[in-house]
Amino acid sequence: MNNSLEKVQAALADYTTEDGSVFNVTATDNDDICMLTIIREDIEEFAILATASDSQLLFNVALFDKAQIIEGQLMALNEMMLELNIAMPLSSFALTGGLYSIFGAMSVNSEINQIQEEITVLSENIIDALEVCQQFLIKA
Repeated sequence: MNNSLEKVQAALADYTTEDGSVFNVTATDNDDICMLTIIREDIEEFAILATASDSQLLFNVALFDKAQIIEGQLMALNEMMLELNIAMPLSSFALTGGLYSIFGAMSVNSEINQIQEEITVLSENIIDALEVCQQFLIKA
């Protein structure tokens, strides 16, 4: 595993958020990919995937598939997400291959406390995003 991802793993090892949440981190390191799977204990079904380039730490979490959107609500959902992008600190919405997600990026030179803040805010944004998107999604 590269040094940047080791730094993320170390930052979350004994970290507890202000509300008492903790993160479980699993590393995947093989010839094809090196990444972390970060799971906040109270939202286990939404794993944050972390990768690193030479200059950036990249965090991404899949929210839902395009097929889960109520028929006729796609444009309204997309518009709402665009409007929320600015109001959602340290995170942005994305659509890749029919999968909606939230992502964040930061410098590999970020301090430990900045990494902890990014992951905490991103995990809180998952909860907030799902809450506001619920009205556009088919109920399971």
